[in-house]
Amino acid sequence: MPENLHKLFVISSPSGGGKTSLINKLFEDTRSMNFKKSISDTTRQKREGDINGRDYYFLSEKEFKDKIEKEEYVEYATVFGNFYGTSKEEIKTKYNNSNLVLELDWQGAYAVKELFDDARLIFLVPPSLEDLKQRLVTRNLDSPESIENRLSEAKKEISKSEIYDFLILNDDFDKAFEDLSQILFESISALDFDSRVPKDLIKRLVE
Repeated sequence: MPENLHKLFVISSPSGGGKTSLINKLFEDTRSMNFKKSISDTTRQKREGDINGRDYYFLSEKEFKDKIEKEEYVEYATVFGNFYGTSKEEIKTKYNNSNLVLELDWQGAYAVKELFDDARLIFLVPPSLEDLKQRLVTRNLDSPESIENRLSEAKKEISKSEIYDFLILNDDFDKAFEDLSQILFESISALDFDSRVPKDLIKRLVE
C-alpha cells in the first residue's frame, strides 16, 4: 500500500440504511475540517435535490464504459441496473491531501481494502428488516416492487458484514452518529470499539 499519513474510511449500509444522512452530518461537524468525501461516478438518473459533483458525478453509460476500458476505476459495480464506480484519480487527488471517506457497497469496500490494507471498513446495521422497509417507504423514491428487491439485496449486503472492521447499529440517529464520530474523529481501534450490535442480530437479519 502507498505510504500515506492520512486515513481512509469506507462506510456501507443496505439501501435505505442511513449512511448518506450520517455522512452528511459528519461533514457538518467542525471536526471534519481535514476530511473529504470521495464522490462516485454513476449512470443512474439524478433524483430531486441531487447535485453533480456533490452527490455523484453523473455520466452516460457510454462515458462510464469508456472509463472502464481505460481502467480508470478502483472498483465499479452494477446495482439495480445502474453503474457505480470509484475513480483512481478521485482517490489519488483527495487521499494525498486529507483523510478520505468513501460511501460504497460491500464489493467496493472489499476492493478498496485489497488496495489500501489499512482502510477502516464501517458497516451500518439496521435494527430490523421492518425498520429498513419503513425507511425505504418513507423516502418515497421506489416502487413496491423495487423496495422488495432492495430488501432482498439488503440481506446479501448484511451477510457480508463480516469483512468490516466496525459494525454500527443504526437504530437511533444520534447514537449512530456518536459511534461513527468515535471511529473517524477519535481514532478508536476496532478492538476498543464497543459495538451496540447484538451478537445474534446479523444472523436474524439474513435468515
